[in-house]
Amino acid sequence: MKLPELSSSLLAGLHCFSIVAETMSFTRAAEQLHLTQSAVSHRIKKLEQRLEVSLFIRRPRHLSLTNEGEQLKQVVAEQFSAISQKLLELNRARPFGDFIISAPPTFAQKWLVPRLSQFADTFPDVTLHLRTRNDLVDFKAEAFDCAIYFGHGRYTGLATHHLLDDFIVPVCSPEYAKNHNLYDNPQQLAQCQLLHDAAPWASASLSDEWLYWANTNGVELNGTNHSFDRADLALEAATSGMGVAIGRTAYIQDYLHSGRLVTPIAQSVKSPFSFYLVYREEHVNNAKIVAFRQWLLEQLEKSTKYRLNC
Repeated sequence: MKLPELSSSLLAGLHCFSIVAETMSFTRAAEQLHLTQSAVSHRIKKLEQRLEVSLFIRRPRHLSLTNEGEQLKQVVAEQFSAISQKLLELNRARPFGDFIISAPPTFAQKWLVPRLSQFADTFPDVTLHLRTRNDLVDFKAEAFDCAIYFGHGRYTGLATHHLLDDFIVPVCSPEYAKNHNLYDNPQQLAQCQLLHDAAPWASASLSDEWLYWANTNGVELNGTNHSFDRADLALEAATSGMGVAIGRTAYIQDYLHSGRLVTPIAQSVKSPFSFYLVYREEHVNNAKIVAFRQWLLEQLEKSTKYRLNC
């Protein structure tokens, strides 16, 4: 006999055979397969003709397997079971369900949200829930799947993936820079109104970013201080001419490209902290987290605005 090709009709016949061999009834097999009894009988006869063997002994009100039928039943049952198990594993590996993410407010607004529709389109079975905050998540008490932190990267009990470094530099409106003679003149900052992000990272004070930049560059700061609880609000205040803000490279590219902000003192400093993706260590193989991490890295690779360092 010529080895039969595994065509769709042959596979359908084998599946039909497996149900009949399991139930030992054309009637019950027809109910499971949502076919008529005659259609099931026809498929079995066609399969027997294809294989050139008899699979069943047909008697009035009684059905039994031939020796060939017993052998085929065992093989088919094993193979269909293996296929079903693999399909179950693949289905479990598919990202689906609610996915709760925490991210810093300005990072979420300026970088994450403009790109998030791409993730939603790629994984339509995932329902996203983004919550913004600057403080750290208590993963033992809160139902977050993962979080994006701006910090030092050392978090006990959490898996941590470095996403990107950041740099800080003073920014202001072109008019403010001109009126205060700021271009290449950092000492003039002492005469300026300084705009602070009051919570640039967890447990930070409102002047930490400015002081870090100033101390690194040996600049004295004596200007008036105004603070905001979000970095994007400080940037917006700077565009209106209220003063000089510390700009992070992750946030200010659109402002610089549009000309709403300038960097009159081009002395950028690597931020003491970086962006990290964090989550519970036991969820390292969670399908949603794996998909989100890979998507984040792909987005960072596509972006020419950031230096990926993972």
